[in-house]
Amino acid sequence: MALAEKTQRKINELLVGSGIPARYRASTFETYRTDGKAEKAAVLEACREYAERFVENFQDGRCLLLLGNLGTGKTHLACSIVQYVVRNLQAQAVITSASEIIRVAKGAMNRAAKYTERDALEELAGFDLLVIDELGAQSGTEYELGLLHEVIDRRYREMRPTVVVSNMSAQEVAKYIGDRAVDRLRENGGKAVGFTWGSARREVLE
Repeated sequence: MALAEKTQRKINELLVGSGIPARYRASTFETYRTDGKAEKAAVLEACREYAERFVENFQDGRCLLLLGNLGTGKTHLACSIVQYVVRNLQAQAVITSASEIIRVAKGAMNRAAKYTERDALEELAGFDLLVIDELGAQSGTEYELGLLHEVIDRRYREMRPTVVVSNMSAQEVAKYIGDRAVDRLRENGGKAVGFTWGSARREVLE
């Protein structure tokens, strides 16, 4: 009983530090709605398989890209992956937006900052799984693109799995962060999963 409580406490601590937004704390594979559509069932299965095979994916540093239209459940499934690997494997998994990564790195330039940009990069490189959400929602300055490329490259060199979530297509992502970064994400069997249907949010509004 004591061991079970200790395990649950660790899981809770990992979930608190996972960065899962309040809106997505209940997001799991079971709560993702496919509405009987094959394309939605296919992306659900791809994400579930990635999570269930995370031990192998971790060993191989295998990444995943969730790409496509706004409001199609990409962040829901990304958070589901985080939930799964934390709850079942007690992995240190974190989801954060590309904008937040940039904000934290720029914060290191402040004289009062108690950390350096290098500290931030090393922290991001160390997580068992890092999910970078909303890639491409930034202005894409030379500094921002260089920083995001550095995060991906460091994790690649450390063979740490990265999941990238973007409203862009695969071609647009390659143009945004560069072919080299995308090649790193696709190495060792890394997959790009396309979310090509219309926004569920728009359907609700209509």
